[in-house]
Amino acid sequence: MPVQPPVQQQLKSWFDAVVALGLRVKDREARAHNLRVARLCVHIGRQFSMSQSELRVLARAGLMHDIGKLAIPDEVLDKHSALDDAEWTLVRSHPEMGLTLLDRAGQSSREVLAVLYHHERLDGSGYPYGLQAESIPIEARIVAVADTYDALTSNRPYRTACSDAEARRVLIEEAGARLDPKAVHALLRALDLTPGMRIALAG
Repeated sequence: MPVQPPVQQQLKSWFDAVVALGLRVKDREARAHNLRVARLCVHIGRQFSMSQSELRVLARAGLMHDIGKLAIPDEVLDKHSALDDAEWTLVRSHPEMGLTLLDRAGQSSREVLAVLYHHERLDGSGYPYGLQAESIPIEARIVAVADTYDALTSNRPYRTACSDAEARRVLIEEAGARLDPKAVHALLRALDLTPGMRIALAG
């Protein structure tokens, strides 16, 4: 049986493949965010005892979840003040833009659906379609949790990063209503089982 390369090595090769398709990430922090989300997705998937092929789907979905932001102007993405209605509408279109890019690139359907639906929420308050509960694919629900945690614990143009403890509090509050509770608890278990994982993710 062939030895599988380390997940980190696989992530790099998958990201390089995305870049080779011309889907280049605009800046270094965006690239780092995508890599961290991919790694978090894999940690969550392992807590679910997912297969290697399922973990690969999760990793690719995490890497590409924000690919649609390539079509959004930098002045909107990097804005330090609140977005106006038109800018917010543009930002909310990035999952559908991602679908267009990935369809053209010939990516597999599971990853594409995760990209399209990663901002959907269990209570129907998400976008772009207001899907609810089990109608949201599991991959998208996992990406949503990983993306939320990394966004909270990373500096953004409009705010500084939250602490790990504060991010956990937000995830627990959102679990069940908006975020998949099993995915939330899987991430929390992974963080508890791997001391310093957040530091490793930032590296």
